[in-house]
Amino acid sequence: MVKTKNPLYVVTNNGEDVEKVDSILELLLKKSGLDKLMPIIEAVLKMLLLQVESYPVFIEVKKMFDKLFEKIIVLLFELQNLALKKS
Repeated sequence: MVKTKNPLYVVTNNGEDVEKVDSILELLLKKSGLDKLMPIIEAVLKMLLLQVESYPVFIEVKKMFDKLFEKIIVLLFELQNLALKKS
């Protein structure tokens, strides 16, 4: 078992709740509250994938995925910068 030197924690409810996280991504998602949206995003992605019946439809769905992930990455970088400014 490998022990991490600097474990990450999310503190919420004015310091009343402390939860250990395994990665920076998980930290950002939980700190921002986006972790609650992940099941919804997963459901939307599954729904879109079920619509793929041909290559042209696949290309359109891929474009939607690319736009969505591009926005998520930008949001995560902004959250990370915000977290760095607060510390």
